[in-house]
Amino acid sequence: MKTVNDLPHLPGEGFDGHARKFQRLRGDLFVRLHAECGDLASLRFFNVRIVSISSPEIAHEIFIEHARSFEKTLALKMAFQPLAGKGLFTSEGDLWRRQRKLMAPLFHPTAVRGYGELMNEVIGRRLATWKDGEVIDAGREMMHIAMGVAGKVLFDSDAFDDADELGAAIQEMFAYVTAQGASVSLIARATVGIKLLDLGELPPWADRVRNRVVEQLGEPPPWPTAKNRRVRAAIKMLDEKIDSLIQERRRVGLDRKDLLSRLLVARDEDDGSVMSDRQVRDEAVTLFVAGHETTATGATWALHFLSQNPEVYARWQSEARALEGKVPGADDVPRLPYSLAVFKEELRFYPPAFVLDRVAIEDVEIVGTSMPRGTTIMVCPYSLHRNPALWPEPTRFNPDRFTPEAEAKRHRLAWLPFGAGPRVCIGAQLANLEAQLLLSQIAQRFDLTPIDHEPVPVSFMSALRPARPVLLRVRRKAGVRAAA
Repeated sequence: MKTVNDLPHLPGEGFDGHARKFQRLRGDLFVRLHAECGDLASLRFFNVRIVSISSPEIAHEIFIEHARSFEKTLALKMAFQPLAGKGLFTSEGDLWRRQRKLMAPLFHPTAVRGYGELMNEVIGRRLATWKDGEVIDAGREMMHIAMGVAGKVLFDSDAFDDADELGAAIQEMFAYVTAQGASVSLIARATVGIKLLDLGELPPWADRVRNRVVEQLGEPPPWPTAKNRRVRAAIKMLDEKIDSLIQERRRVGLDRKDLLSRLLVARDEDDGSVMSDRQVRDEAVTLFVAGHETTATGATWALHFLSQNPEVYARWQSEARALEGKVPGADDVPRLPYSLAVFKEELRFYPPAFVLDRVAIEDVEIVGTSMPRGTTIMVCPYSLHRNPALWPEPTRFNPDRFTPEAEAKRHRLAWLPFGAGPRVCIGAQLANLEAQLLLSQIAQRFDLTPIDHEPVPVSFMSALRPARPVLLRVRRKAGVRAAA
């Protein structure tokens, strides 16, 4: 049987292995690795050999067939800990299962459809401020709308509608998390954490000390650099914002229909327990940041691709016009398949997480390769979505890849923007609904013209956002009124 050391890998490894190449190339490193080494290959980050997977069939084994044999890596959890705490994204084991069970009803399709009216309220209010003939920064506008929607759906608050400062803080936190990837500091801290956790069973007092030390290892380094000060200030701002909303709910009552109120009253049906305020904070921040980021970035790229592809643009506009002037709501989304296909194709190009990592928590065999406990695995959607065997002409923007017929012919894990298996993103349907309503309302109200046709590079340092502004001139359609 093969071992991890037998897997093909890229030549030219230095002292740090591929760490510096990863910092510089990010997703393109995995594209090259797949092209030169195949579906199952390896990278090395300093002394850690990492398995890279670029096949939907093998990804199915990791995320579904052997899901119980893997967890998210300690390095990833440490990188996201200052932002997400012990929310769904970073928690494991009994805590994750409890939280997922408590939160699942809030994201049932019926519940998701109920948020459509709140979404439209925010979308309509912002679009009404666009002036005929003005040039908009699509990224800034989509961030405002997505943040406003997240604030309304999660917190029943309009305080997020105009939030440049909060948006900058979230971008600062994403930059911190991204910079942690393959950093010497994170690898060293994660290595120490793994050694402590591997000590096995300890007396209760020692176990508490160990857990506290591991938790402290996940905090931003204490030295007072300008970057660390900005990260700490960003975390403080977001914490204060969420904490004030939690306390306000405690004062005025929990009978609202927003997600925050539902998180505060959610009760475990087995033991009757509820979440602590800290756990609610971690879940609310995770949902708020992830939810707003996916839609804001996705809609920005979608508008860019639409403005650069006249045939796609015409079909998108035609679909929205077919609603005959009716503002699309949640019940209308079956009539908006092309808007959803545009969003899905954008997510193929730029998935919210360009790499998904796991670590084996027990010895496991994957496609004839022995992977002992502690083996780190990376599945790269960015690379998978560019595999020409799965996606002919992968660099062409083509929403017809997402017709029901095309999807039925393709392995369902060939497209992985939201992960797969038990840990598939809980808010995926919410993101799809918001994107359909947002894109369709824009199509109904405006014609868009790009300021230029220059390629827009992607920034791997800010959650795959455009590396420069996407500038579009907007023309208000006849009969559509502007804001007073």
